[in-house]
Amino acid sequence: MGYDIKEECKKARELIYESVRKELLGPGSEDIGCSIEHELITDEPIARYSTGILFPQKCENVQDDNSSIDIENSTRVDDEALKNKEETKNIRHKGNKYNNSLYSIEDQIDEKIAMANEIKPSSMGITFFARGNVDKLCIRLNAAKYRKSTLKDCCIKYEGEDFFLSNELEDYLYRDGKFLKLKANLTSEIVTKFKDEDRYREDEGYRNIISILYVLARQCKDEVNKRHAYVRELLNFPEVIEIKLDNDYVMYPFKCIGGTKENVKVKADLEICVVRRKYEQDINSYTVVLVNKEEFDKYGRDLKSIFQPEIRIKTEDNKGMFFIEDSSKKLVKNNLKLDDEEESLELLYRNKKNYATGHGVSTSQQVNESGEGEISTTFLPKYEVPSMSFEIEELSKEKSNEILSMKNLSDISDLSKEHKIENLRELVSLYDKWIKGLKDEISELEGIFKNAAKKHIKECELSLNRMKIGIDLIEKDEEAYVAFSLMNRALLMQRVHSTVKERYTDADIEKLSQRLKEKLEEDFPKFDYKSIEVEKAKWRPFQLGFILMTIESIIDPSCEHRDSVDLIWVPTGGGKTEAYLGLSAFTIFLRRLKNPKNGGGTTILMRYTLRLLAAQQFIRASIMICACELIRREGKYNLGKENITIGLWIGANQTPNKKKGTKQNKGAKEFYDELVESEYNNKFELDSNKDKNNKFQLLKCPWCGTKLEKEYVFDEEEKNEKKRANGIEIGTWGYRFTGKDFKIFCPEEKCSFGDGLPVQVVDEAIYENPPTLLFGTVDKFAMTTWEANASKLFALDEENENLSPELIIQDELHLISGPLGTIVGLYETAIDAICSEKGIKPKIIASTATIRRAKDQCNQLYVRDVKQFPPSGLLAEDSFFVKENKYAPGRMYVGLLPTGKTLTTTQVRLMSALTNRVKMLDIPEEVKSEYWTLVCYFNTLKELGMTNSLIQADIQENINIVSNRLLKRKYARNLYNTTELTSRKTANEINKTLDNLEINYSSENIANKKYAIDVLLASNMISVGVDVSRLNLMMVLEQPKLTAEYIQATSRVGRKNPGLVFTLYSPSRSRDKSHYEMFHDYHQSFYKHVEPTSITCFSEPAIDRMLHSVFIAMIRHILGLASEDSAECFDTTAYDIDKIKNIIVDRASNLLDRTDVSKEVKSREIDYVEKRLEEIIGRWENKIKDLRNDKLLKYHTTKKDGTIENLIKPFGKKEENGEFETLQSMRNVDRQGGVDLIVFGGEDDE
Repeated sequence: MGYDIKEECKKARELIYESVRKELLGPGSEDIGCSIEHELITDEPIARYSTGILFPQKCENVQDDNSSIDIENSTRVDDEALKNKEETKNIRHKGNKYNNSLYSIEDQIDEKIAMANEIKPSSMGITFFARGNVDKLCIRLNAAKYRKSTLKDCCIKYEGEDFFLSNELEDYLYRDGKFLKLKANLTSEIVTKFKDEDRYREDEGYRNIISILYVLARQCKDEVNKRHAYVRELLNFPEVIEIKLDNDYVMYPFKCIGGTKENVKVKADLEICVVRRKYEQDINSYTVVLVNKEEFDKYGRDLKSIFQPEIRIKTEDNKGMFFIEDSSKKLVKNNLKLDDEEESLELLYRNKKNYATGHGVSTSQQVNESGEGEISTTFLPKYEVPSMSFEIEELSKEKSNEILSMKNLSDISDLSKEHKIENLRELVSLYDKWIKGLKDEISELEGIFKNAAKKHIKECELSLNRMKIGIDLIEKDEEAYVAFSLMNRALLMQRVHSTVKERYTDADIEKLSQRLKEKLEEDFPKFDYKSIEVEKAKWRPFQLGFILMTIESIIDPSCEHRDSVDLIWVPTGGGKTEAYLGLSAFTIFLRRLKNPKNGGGTTILMRYTLRLLAAQQFIRASIMICACELIRREGKYNLGKENITIGLWIGANQTPNKKKGTKQNKGAKEFYDELVESEYNNKFELDSNKDKNNKFQLLKCPWCGTKLEKEYVFDEEEKNEKKRANGIEIGTWGYRFTGKDFKIFCPEEKCSFGDGLPVQVVDEAIYENPPTLLFGTVDKFAMTTWEANASKLFALDEENENLSPELIIQDELHLISGPLGTIVGLYETAIDAICSEKGIKPKIIASTATIRRAKDQCNQLYVRDVKQFPPSGLLAEDSFFVKENKYAPGRMYVGLLPTGKTLTTTQVRLMSALTNRVKMLDIPEEVKSEYWTLVCYFNTLKELGMTNSLIQADIQENINIVSNRLLKRKYARNLYNTTELTSRKTANEINKTLDNLEINYSSENIANKKYAIDVLLASNMISVGVDVSRLNLMMVLEQPKLTAEYIQATSRVGRKNPGLVFTLYSPSRSRDKSHYEMFHDYHQSFYKHVEPTSITCFSEPAIDRMLHSVFIAMIRHILGLASEDSAECFDTTAYDIDKIKNIIVDRASNLLDRTDVSKEVKSREIDYVEKRLEEIIGRWENKIKDLRNDKLLKYHTTKKDGTIENLIKPFGKKEENGEFETLQSMRNVDRQGGVDLIVFGGEDDE
């Protein structure tokens, strides 16, 4: 390869940014002639550029200046935009009704600032704070105007051989060094007249020459079509403009030119407005606004507009002035009482300072700690969010490898137990030393930060002590040591087998031609785990630290930390999954070692919010479970006779509910028969059937990579015409029925799992043999109310001596908020009680990369305290285990706000530039592949669908237009391969898309008809669980509603190499404009801006809708009334119904104790819970009493024979006989709610 891929990607990223800047902001969009600074463009500049324009005044009502590609989309002009426009009009109207003598200078300047918010702004500005009183403000300006071209301007760069097409054309052209220039006006008609069509078709060099001539013709004045080309002229500003601050409101009008005094080429009528506001004795804020004073003229709008304007303020020009952060915010904070989390955030982000805010523009800053430096405006702001380092600087590479090696810590290591323990203690001692360093720093902090700093250090010390206890337990408890060692071996195996490539069985390959054999053959993976390189299987320090910290709460159910939620909080892509998979393996092995007879059954509940995420992570966890099962089979340790297995419990349309179903409601057998027993004639038939009937989720063996599906492969040299056209069927199905049992197996005879994988995806089979690790979505647990067999998952069915689940893992905790969070939290009452019924309360682990108010959220969801890991230090960029990496490129964010263009027009141009310019880059294929796929994120499916249409027409057309303009027609990219990742797609389609995203752009792949995806259109489904390292380019259309969503979605790119994210803001949304104007501040600390989540589990609406569901689930699974027939056995005298009531009431009471409510409110809410419970009990008892002799009461059955009544019915179904309306999923939770407006009285009212 001969180059550093990261460095090459960093260079490529800068080239992409620069090409977009040239295309949308300018100058440089037509870089084929003179210097970029004095560019010549063949379109009107207002039509060419999409941002960075100051229009002449009074042109906001003029029709939008868009090219033919513009699509007006009324849905994107919201009420807020219309309101803003009206407000701007009112301000200007207000100003006009005064004469100049009465119209105050303050009002005039306010009007100038308001012009920045118009659809076609005439001003832009910057506000900043500074210390030091100055009597003048020195600023620097840059800007340009465009004038109509003359014959003398027309030229094009040409380095080829001399050519003369005809004697007549010699009258028009001459060569001047590296340029072709014109003697006389050239038109397209003249070029066409002399074009030799035959030669044009056959000779590429000739075609290039003709293209050059057409460009020259476009540069000339066209009297017939009333067209001109335009030349950019820089405005001649003084190097520094001094504005005397005689008072706090200054208007400084001035005129300037482009060119020279002798040869004036353009004139500009401008004004600088300055507003100074005093805050403290020597602290002032300054607002500087640049105004285009010229008024609209429909014949000269291009000539009267200002392009690429920039305001710069430097402290070296303003002696005695020093920039400071926004003092208005500081004053607000000083007058408000901050809670613990707000104090914590102020401490962590105290060094992330913002020095400026834009008005109709964004800002850039280069300011040192003393406040010296420069601030400026920018229309294309960028900020590089640093990548994170998970290494510990104090550890040498050799020592780090030794301590963190999975092999060294496993039972196949040559290291002694003492050596391993010593290594673990060395890791923890470095953390101890780091914490002591933080204590020394406290004295240097400002007083407002010290309270939060002490709390942070206390949390760090708690984590440290828990780690030390974990190491002590591993050292002293032999079973804990063995479990820890086996965990390391299992994760070593998991890591290695995660890298295996997809393959076909050896038997399938043997049937193919030699050509296809060579193309498709992949050796069966064999590994010597003892010889695996350390770098390929080592822990990140935080992963190992987290496991050590939580070990005590897994080993000892009575441990004080058993009842707390341990929350892994690291940025996306940090390795949270491996941390809790490691803890899962430890828990499985420890339970089996300590309880060989009753350690079977479901040990862990692993829950996700999205089915895509659950299905994806399920495949990853399956590899770990395969490793655990192989270790069990060895028989070296007593890990029980029951297989270690994993089950996917997501149901709905993703996996079969029954082993055998009906034609209308298919089970696994029906899907299997449709899939395996069918005959296929071509790829289309096979793929269609797989999409429809393969509900078994696993598409390849997690252990060896062998495909579990049939496929079609193509051989262009195949002699059989039918096979060459339709393809050759290859592969073996990895699914089978043996009697009544459904199995997933590996078709490869050499694989350890040829007789069956320890994996199950059919609900009925999961109930029959509860898996060790149960993978599910949170809403699936609503089925505990409906499903009798769910008792088996908790080992609560009759004569089941196994322990109940001991560990609950909740991934992406931030997604459990709002209505979903409320319903999940209420159901947790049942899940927690059911898991704890056998006397052991489950440990809860959660993970997230973006969360606020975690304490409140975990209170509402689990009624438990929460402990974050790693706990924060004194700065956001350093928590010991996770640090900002100053030496590696991060993810680059770029903001774009259209100026005088619709969002759709700018979107078309941006997507065209991002896709086409990547193809044009002269960089290695491997680097180009990293930016080949453009990921587009949308807030709504409607916008996604509209963009899909734009790609096929407008975007492709714009690509062709720009390629022609740049004389690179042959480089024009065709966007053939566009796909989407949304909830509209089936599980199979989603898995196929994820696989296709891994296909690199390369000549070899193109030759083999394997094409990289050009554009991926994604909804919020991409925000979690999508981990494709080659995705590095993204466009976000409009600011997402939640910062957490923005962080999660954009973190899908740049996970391995430097990522680039363009956020296209809507000019009609004030929230978008605010994010744009504060771009630098937002992106340098966007974790700080994450919005708090809201959950209200025991609110009256939640209780009314769901309390009966929770109560019935607990009655069924705790009191042994699980079977359908048991519904009519409900009896308050025979069963301990009060036990269930007390569990619910106590949980509500404990939750309210943890929230800031008065005794009166708590008493009222508890009374309401008790009242509703009594109503539920009474209603159930009345259902039983009202039964006639010939009728039975069941929980729910679909039989309609008139002899059965149901206790519950699906939510939303029309009521028949007073059944409880009950959710089957936790998604249908939104309902219209009323709002009571509380109006407070006047000053006399308290």
